[in-house]
Amino acid sequence: MNIFITGASRGIGLATAKRLLAKGHSVGLFDIDTVELERAIDDKTFKKALKGNRLVHGHLDVIDPEAWDTAIDHMLENFGGIDVLINNAGVLVSGALPHTDLDKQLSLIDINCKGVLIGCHKLAPHLADSKNAKIINLSSASAIYGQSEVAPYSASKFFVRGLTEGLNIEYVELGIKVIDVMPLWVKSDMTKDIKVTSIDRLGINLTVDDVAKTLCKLSAQPNRKLSRTHYPIGFPAKMLHTASQVAPDSLMRFINSKIGTK
Repeated sequence: MNIFITGASRGIGLATAKRLLAKGHSVGLFDIDTVELERAIDDKTFKKALKGNRLVHGHLDVIDPEAWDTAIDHMLENFGGIDVLINNAGVLVSGALPHTDLDKQLSLIDINCKGVLIGCHKLAPHLADSKNAKIINLSSASAIYGQSEVAPYSASKFFVRGLTEGLNIEYVELGIKVIDVMPLWVKSDMTKDIKVTSIDRLGINLTVDDVAKTLCKLSAQPNRKLSRTHYPIGFPAKMLHTASQVAPDSLMRFINSKIGTK
């Protein structure tokens, strides 16, 4: 399969690329930070894939529609088609909203929301030619119930959740399966300097490879076997997601306020 990954220079994106290439898939790695991306693929892990022409990489600012066109053309020129889009690029800003930098929060909304939307829009015509076409969006357990101290980030993941649910229905006629994954906190560059009460309470129990393992499995799975829209990762996320299906709003608010506030 030919798989397009955004935010691929580090973290979940890079770990996913390594797993997919090890399974014999062809992968396009794209990121706004091309210096870091070049450094990442210089690793010996990628040498075999580069020799076998199963790896392409390039610049992609996910909020720039023309940059998407260039990246898509690069994939098509090298692989002839695209089967899966993994919308992984995202950023996180923590802190009580009035005490955070507004420009950083607005940039977060652009990247986490607009970036995913543009990807879903741009890739649809190309994915429609694939037998098991998929879009896998990186949502979050913070899209189960809004989280304090990361409220804009949480809201951006609600956007991803809503977009995924809508397109899961809308893209059926195109033969494209649209799903998302919902990990809780993941140990990565994104979270290493983050100060959030829910991390103090719950810890960080997932690695980037835990998420990559799920993404790799979902990418290769036949669409007929993907019966769900949301795939929580990790026991706490699965429990919160299950509880949200049956618990009243007041109970979910109570649980999340105990987890996420001092």
